[in-house]
Amino acid sequence: MNDDQARYARLAKISQLINSNLDLHSLLEAVASAISDEIVQCDSTGIYLPQSDGTFRGYVGKPDHINGVTLNQMIVDPETDHLARDIIETRKSIYIPDTSIDNRPDPKPVELFKIRSLLGLPISYGDELFGIVFLFDYGIAMNLTESEIQTVEAYVNMAAVSIHNVRQFQAIQSLLREKQLLLDVTSELSLCSTTEKILDTCFRYVGRVLDNTNIGVHLCDSIGSTFRPAKLSGSSEWTEEQWRKTHSKIKLDYEKDLLFQEVIRTKKYVFIPDVDADHRPNHEACHKFGIQGVFMLPLVATGEVLGTIAVVSLGEIRTYSQLDMLLAQSIVDVTATALSNAIQLEQLELIINDRTKELRENHRILELILNSAGEGIYGLNLEGEITFCNPAAARMLGHSVDELIGKKHTDLIWSEEGRGNNNTEESILDIFGDGTVKYEEEVMFRKKDELSFPVEYVLTPIVKEGAIHGGVVIFSDISERKRTEEIIRKTDKLSVIGELAAGVAHEIRNPLTTLRGFIQLLFSNPNTKQENLEIMLSELDRINFIVSELLFIAKPQCISLQKNDLREILEHVVRLLQSQAIMNNVEIDLKIEGPIPNVSCAESQLKQAFINIVKNSIESMENGGMLQIRVELQDDHVAICFKDQGSGLSKERIPKLGEPFYTTKEKGVGLGLMVTFQIIKYHHGRIHVESAEGVGTTVEIELPLALTGSKVEHLSYTYSMI
Repeated sequence: MNDDQARYARLAKISQLINSNLDLHSLLEAVASAISDEIVQCDSTGIYLPQSDGTFRGYVGKPDHINGVTLNQMIVDPETDHLARDIIETRKSIYIPDTSIDNRPDPKPVELFKIRSLLGLPISYGDELFGIVFLFDYGIAMNLTESEIQTVEAYVNMAAVSIHNVRQFQAIQSLLREKQLLLDVTSELSLCSTTEKILDTCFRYVGRVLDNTNIGVHLCDSIGSTFRPAKLSGSSEWTEEQWRKTHSKIKLDYEKDLLFQEVIRTKKYVFIPDVDADHRPNHEACHKFGIQGVFMLPLVATGEVLGTIAVVSLGEIRTYSQLDMLLAQSIVDVTATALSNAIQLEQLELIINDRTKELRENHRILELILNSAGEGIYGLNLEGEITFCNPAAARMLGHSVDELIGKKHTDLIWSEEGRGNNNTEESILDIFGDGTVKYEEEVMFRKKDELSFPVEYVLTPIVKEGAIHGGVVIFSDISERKRTEEIIRKTDKLSVIGELAAGVAHEIRNPLTTLRGFIQLLFSNPNTKQENLEIMLSELDRINFIVSELLFIAKPQCISLQKNDLREILEHVVRLLQSQAIMNNVEIDLKIEGPIPNVSCAESQLKQAFINIVKNSIESMENGGMLQIRVELQDDHVAICFKDQGSGLSKERIPKLGEPFYTTKEKGVGLGLMVTFQIIKYHHGRIHVESAEGVGTTVEIELPLALTGSKVEHLSYTYSMI
């Protein structure tokens, strides 16, 4: 193999080594070694890389140092080294066989290293200049041939291609890392549910890219409004408490802050390495915080600025690469979108919470109104089923609220047969018809215990968008009103009858007295039939008794109240009627529970009232039976209960008891119970009657132990079915 073939083989091997190495330092070391191996008479090979100030510094080469100077101490300045300048401008190799006759090289290194000949080559690819290579022998000339120079150029060109490939590969890797980082940021932000978590995530990633954790954010209260300091990174050198306190002292005027306004107006980031050398920052604020440099980025979403993120350097000047700043802005951009969505969601949540609070408050007020209403209220769906009700409705109907829910409205209405209304198929639409309010003046509702009571109710449709969706029932228990009306009716009747009775009794009593006197004279006549006279006297006495009762109704008697023993009064009544009871096969059982205090009463009138009740009970038991009389002390009154086993009364007759001339007896005149009720009334007492056909009747009288001076306007008379 000739020398050219050997050189090419060695060149291919070294090329493979160069192209397989992706580390820049190792790659350039291999280039320097390859050049030295190829050009053995060369004492020094140095590769210089460009610096930010336009100079080139020694990076790798052979040997490590010459004449006490290391390679990395060597600086090539194109301003003073015209050879380097020509290489940079022409991008071509330049060989100087004799430096003594060429003044382009910098004379200082020529003298220091006794350079007699010099070869300079650019490491370039296309328009890119990666560095400069210098070769020389210490103290002697290299005497390079054209072929040797071409060989060196071949190695350097391969190095340039490799550097270009390495940088391309690194750029691709960097781009992939950036994309992966943005994907990670986007993924993590999508899992953040609050603005605080979103900002913490943004701070973490921006701090990683810029290697700076002194990050704060200023947000707008709403689009277009003023800024406010919102949050500081938890890894900052400041505490958030200090940060906020300092802001409160400074009180930034964002509208006059040139830096803020520029970022907002341009919607682009601004980097100021040294705030003292720039007029835009607020110098007072920067000095208070100890800020030396600031990198401010806008938070822009849907074309609107939500705020700004400031990355500051404290006490030192820092720089960032263009790529890092662009990447930081990309992170802030995806943060702005997530932040905008979170702010909108939080605002919606606030609106929803406020609306929910308002609805709850309205519901509470409505519930209080419903619960406080004295009327019964319940709602119906289209099927006529109860969907809600207030406590008053449940109380009046004897159910719990839960028991009423789901019941039919028609199930609550009492029918004529005494059972629940069977028309359960009637829907709300059938009830309303033309959609007007349905008003029922009076119906009977039934309770849970099957008892009924009178009500007035209004059924109003629930109308939404012109269609009926249900109804609301408002009802009132009118039992008390009915009782009052009945009392007034009876009082009016008594008043009329009283006036009539007074006139009739006055006109009848005088002739009766005369007739009785003449009949007594006829008794002395032996020709008069005695039996007829006795009948006449009996009937006259009967008429006189009726007249006396009429007079009692017409003109209340003057009651002389005295303390009397109730036991003695009742025992006297029992003795008086014992013979009549025996004749009717009735047993009277009087039982007084414990000691009973004397009551204030008119003894004769109270006896008359008890006599009327006992006589009615005896006469009602045609086939005999038991009459129980029970007396017991209850708080401030005495209760006297008369319970018989008579024929009883129908539900239609009970309400008419005590009305003038209403009687169930064949020969009765209907004044006995009326007088009885009047007597109890004048004693401030109360009467309650319970009865049922075929079961018997119970009359319960309550008398106060002491009477007051107040006048009793109405008789307290109640009744119910057994």
